Amino acid sequence: MKTIAERTFGLTIIVLKIVGFYPTNNCKILHKFYGIVLYIVAMIPVTILSLLHFVYMKDLSEFKTNDFVMVALVFYTFKLPPCLINKNKIKNCIHYFDDPIYSAVKEEHKKIIEECIAVCRRNFNVFLISCITGTSGFVLSAAINVEMLPVNVWLPKSFIDEPVIFQIVRFLTFLVIVYALLTCGTVDPLIAALCYQATAQIQILKKNLQGLGGDFENKFSSEETFQTIKKCAQHHESILNFIREVQNCFSLVVFFQFAGSSVVIAVISFQMSKVTGVDFLITLNDFGVLFFQIFFYCYYGSLLMEESNGLSSAIYLSRWYECDVRCKKALIVFMEHSKKPMVITAGRLLPLSLDTFTMVFRRAYSLVAVLKNY
Repeated sequence: MKTIAERTFGLTIIVLKIVGFYPTNNCKILHKFYGIVLYIVAMIPVTILSLLHFVYMKDLSEFKTNDFVMVALVFYTFKLPPCLINKNKIKNCIHYFDDPIYSAVKEEHKKIIEECIAVCRRNFNVFLISCITGTSGFVLSAAINVEMLPVNVWLPKSFIDEPVIFQIVRFLTFLVIVYALLTCGTVDPLIAALCYQATAQIQILKKNLQGLGGDFENKFSSEETFQTIKKCAQHHESILNFIREVQNCFSLVVFFQFAGSSVVIAVISFQMSKVTGVDFLITLNDFGVLFFQIFFYCYYGSLLMEESNGLSSAIYLSRWYECDVRCKKALIVFMEHSKKPMVITAGRLLPLSLDTFTMVFRRAYSLVAVLKNY
């Protein structure tokens, strides 16, 4: 029987192995070397040439429809290295809830886990397809026109006139698009899925807390109730440990995504005010991809905080009033411990929440106003 991780992240793990973000059981050193080399070859040359293209740009009126990719690559260059460094931690996060202690026994618990698996798989499929759709327009245009590059870069005239060098650069520009598509199209929904997995475990924990003391037909003994509270406290602590693991793995990843999204959304919005027809539709689709890219983070981060804030209410809805003094004291300690909400932050500065989501768009709007008046 497949584990929760295999059912939830089956395709995600395959893609992460391809890009070198997931350690293999065999040839660990070779795979680590492969991931670093692939990142350097795929990202660094084109990013540098894209920056040079921006430096030699005379004014913003020279911005083209796909120049937002140039801006995104700069931030992706800083966003992806933490995934290479923390690949073992990423693997631990993915398989964290495969431990038998998290196995669902009750039907209501199984329903929560099944819903979590279905939502995570749906989000991954939708987001990856959206990323592919978003990049397909200018990639196909470049593929058809052999003299066109999918990413605008600066090249010396001698390189442009040299067919071999130009084709190498052209290959690298296609490689960086595919690499960024696979990495960001996998890592972004993975972070949201891990947040939702923690949320599902909190929902299970709340169900257990609400059932303290038994139902009205079958009452628990004081010792059974105390042991249940003890298990709930251990479950809560394990969820907190999981949140810390996710925080350590992806805090910088999300920070650079937020920083990049503010700038890229502003660039895309600036382009949308200038283009029409097919170019407008392509740009609008790219805007939608970026919208969902940060919405996944923020929505499931908010959901995690809201569920964790409801632990005290779950205890209140139980039959705590029929518990003995020892159990009541244990519940008070548990409630105090659960007052601190479970929050995943970007760079330990910005919480993953819908408030942060609106802040990113406010910053992007301010930047668009600056670009229009430049």
